[in-house]
Amino acid sequence: MSDLVKNINVFADHCGFPARRIFDDLFTLLFSHICTGKKEYQHLYPAVSYDPRTVQPLEGYRDADRDELMQLLVMLTAELDNAAPFEDVVTDKYGTLLQGDLGQFMTPTALSNAVRGFLEFTRESGNKRAEPTCGTGALVMGDLRQTYAVGGKDAVSHVDYSINDLDQRLVRIATVQVMYHSIRHEAPLKRLVAHNADLIRNYDSSPPFFAATSWRGVLPGQII
Repeated sequence: MSDLVKNINVFADHCGFPARRIFDDLFTLLFSHICTGKKEYQHLYPAVSYDPRTVQPLEGYRDADRDELMQLLVMLTAELDNAAPFEDVVTDKYGTLLQGDLGQFMTPTALSNAVRGFLEFTRESGNKRAEPTCGTGALVMGDLRQTYAVGGKDAVSHVDYSINDLDQRLVRIATVQVMYHSIRHEAPLKRLVAHNADLIRNYDSSPPFFAATSWRGVLPGQII
């Protein structure tokens, strides 16, 4: 068990919240930063939009607990910063906190990497890609990591990815994973569009949860 997960569990016992909620809240903070701090990475993604309802303030924490929450956020960002480009250091940790919630199961990182390796071997790849049940983004991250390893930043810059999950908490984590690595390593995708939709009932009618288009995908006059 990682130090981050151990500390989250200790903090959960202290503040009375489920450990999964604390993990989710850390990504809520990172997602809000990515949405509201667009000027910091505008050179990579000139066009960014998001549903304002997805940027949520954290509620229920006592003032005395917020410092500890920020320390956990520092631990999380340190792990993300120290990871290789598009290395998924989140999914396996998150999986230990699920405890059968809604029957959810996150794809193990080793399996996601193996799947992408198989697709590379069979040459079943393209620049327009989709993951309709993305979870925390394990398969997406495995795909982008392999793309980066084979073709570098230029290969990543041609990828147009659409991701979706019915659970807003999960699509937020997947979005943060992709965007954090993309910004951290200055390797923008052509486009990332994230949906929080029911694939059966409202996939086409649901507005994007988050969308970011890079310099490669934006045409003159389209910058927002």
